[in-house]
Order: sequence, then C-alpha cells, then structure tokens
Amino acid sequence: MTIANRQTAGRPERNTSRMSQSLEERVARLEAIEAARNTTQRYARAVDELDWPALEDVFTHDAVLVSRSSQHDGRDAVMANYRRALDAPIDRKHFIITTDAEQIPGGDVVVRSYFIYTYAGTQDSSLGWGNYVDRIRFEDGTARICRKQISIDHTGTVLPGWMSE
Repeated sequence: MTIANRQTAGRPERNTSRMSQSLEERVARLEAIEAARNTTQRYARAVDELDWPALEDVFTHDAVLVSRSSQHDGRDAVMANYRRALDAPIDRKHFIITTDAEQIPGGDVVVRSYFIYTYAGTQDSSLGWGNYVDRIRFEDGTARICRKQISIDHTGTVLPGWMSE
C-alpha cells in the first residue's frame, strides 16, 4: 500500500465534482460540515460539564457508540454507558482538534478528530489521547451523532502536582 493510499484508507470518497455544484449547494454543504463540527464540540462540552440533557440531545434515538471494548446501540444504551463511565466526581476536560469533515452521499457528515483529555481527582489524575470518528445526521434541522467511534490510544497518570486539592 502506498503512503497516499494509507492516508485515505477508510475515509469516504471525496466528491471531485464540487465545482459543478451551484453556489447554493456548495454553501449548504459547508454549513452542514460546520454544524457537524459544532456537534462534536457540543458533545465534548456536555461530557466535561456532565450536562445529561445536552449530551442526550447530541445523539440520535438510534445512535451507536463503538469503542475497542464495547458497542452500545440506541440512545438509551449510549446514555447509560456515559452515566456509568462518568460517575466519578472528577474534573475533566476535552481538547479536540478536528482534522477532517466530509459530507457523504445521503447528506450525513463524517467528522474525524483527535482529542486529548485530562481527568483530575483527589487521589489521582490522568492524561490521555485518541481519536473520534463521528457520523452526524441532520434531524429536523439539528445535527446529531448517529454513530460515534472512540479510540483511546493512551491513558496514564501524571505527576501528583496535577491533582485537585
């Protein structure tokens, strides 16, 4: 496999005929991409703030959450997973870098992001990183995640000086 092929493996085909689209079609595509990127940010903010209604609103009713160790089908199962996973009273923050957002046939948008996260509790703290692949669907004009894939590449403790007091 060539370097160019490795860089595009698993990504949706890019539409090379965009310039044949009308200005309105191109603007609508760009607005959909921006709304999808904002949805990834809304997700991170809701997780960081433990804002359950906002987190629930980020997902479609038939959302799928996939990680290396599990899969949760449907918004209720996804939310139950987050409530279990985020139960500990710790400070958390996401830092997201969106590297790619592409509208795919049918109108959904796929957003690929890298993330760094911090967790700081009273006894320990950690730093980790990985990536998200979010498929965003538009329902009644609102962008929501219909599929979220989370890959955590590293999690580790950091120096005691980072812990909360």
